[in-house]
Amino acid sequence: MYKRQDIDTQIVVAGAGYSGLHVAQRLGRWLSRRSNARLTLIDQHHYHELVTELPRVATGTREEEATHIGLEAVLPDQVNFMQTAVTEIRPAERLVETASGDVKYSHLVLALGSTPNDFQIPGLSERALYPYTSDGARGVWEAVNLSVRRAAEASDPDERQRLMTLVVGGGGPTGVEIAAGFAEELPELASRYGVPPDLCRTVLIEAGDSILPGASPALVQRASEILQELHVAVRTGAVIIGATKEGLRVRGGELVRGGVFVWAGGVKGPQILARSGLPTGTNGRLEVDRYLRVLDHLEIFAAGDAALVIDPDTGRVLAPLAQTALEEAANVAHNLPAAVEGKPLRPFRFHDKGFVVSVGSRKGVAAVAGLTIGGRLAHALKDAIEWEYRQSVKHLRGWGAA
Repeated sequence: MYKRQDIDTQIVVAGAGYSGLHVAQRLGRWLSRRSNARLTLIDQHHYHELVTELPRVATGTREEEATHIGLEAVLPDQVNFMQTAVTEIRPAERLVETASGDVKYSHLVLALGSTPNDFQIPGLSERALYPYTSDGARGVWEAVNLSVRRAAEASDPDERQRLMTLVVGGGGPTGVEIAAGFAEELPELASRYGVPPDLCRTVLIEAGDSILPGASPALVQRASEILQELHVAVRTGAVIIGATKEGLRVRGGELVRGGVFVWAGGVKGPQILARSGLPTGTNGRLEVDRYLRVLDHLEIFAAGDAALVIDPDTGRVLAPLAQTALEEAANVAHNLPAAVEGKPLRPFRFHDKGFVVSVGSRKGVAAVAGLTIGGRLAHALKDAIEWEYRQSVKHLRGWGAA
């Protein structure tokens, strides 16, 4: 534990996800020059979670522990780490309440991530499995194994078919990756339990007009072709209005029966943000100014899924993606020291580096530098990006804010 005396700048970073960890790493060198500043990073886990790799855990192709990077190995020496849960934010008192006690701050970075958004669909929270954490993703694969095991024991043909049907709600990148992974892995799992592989069925349900909302028509077309090759049944324009033990009810009355239902239909800000009294907007995310400061609370910055950031070039809310979180974190790591030292702040501007999605274990789609790429090259690019991120986390230890 790194300690200093006569501290007048108490920085607290709540959350060690993509944005929170990045802020803490980038401020290491600046902290080494500020004898009166201290930074405390708070997270309930002792590891940083690689969320972009969780679809592989959910489909049984990666171990849960492989998506963890131990924080002790990548945090600068100048950063204090508290492994505990944040329970409340009390802005009026400049206080973060945790399971281990209260932590005062002069400046706060809220990077608490998100929670699944079930859009208050009746029965969904009871029926669905969520792949947004490593525990949740592992639970998905365990549920798939259990469903196949039960199918092997079932004597009723209709029940056996239901148990061998996996349904994914949400046709964004996470949903597409999981559906494709299921389509590849389920036949082998079925054979292992003595179930005919021709009973395997994967259904992908999307409320919008197409999968991968916001992607170019060419990219959507290529992804759809790969899903078709994998025999994934894609249902677009299908709005889920309820969930039961047997399956999902879509608008119009049809019941899509299945043994396992995975919800990848979106996220929202954690409830702790709503309880804080801080201003929140769409999906419970924190409203921020162009410097990523929470509105009316200039000592609080927000980044990642917790922040509602509008792209000034398009006027649209930025999607809660890893690359968005990293760019926001870099901006906060510049602006927070500037605020402490009375220097000009830098407005945030998003620089889109492209869009890459794995569609199965061998193919993918990508939109990079104005080009649409499909097939093995796109999948290799996704692997390279994941590898590069792991290396950057290691190399940023002790790096300074620009």
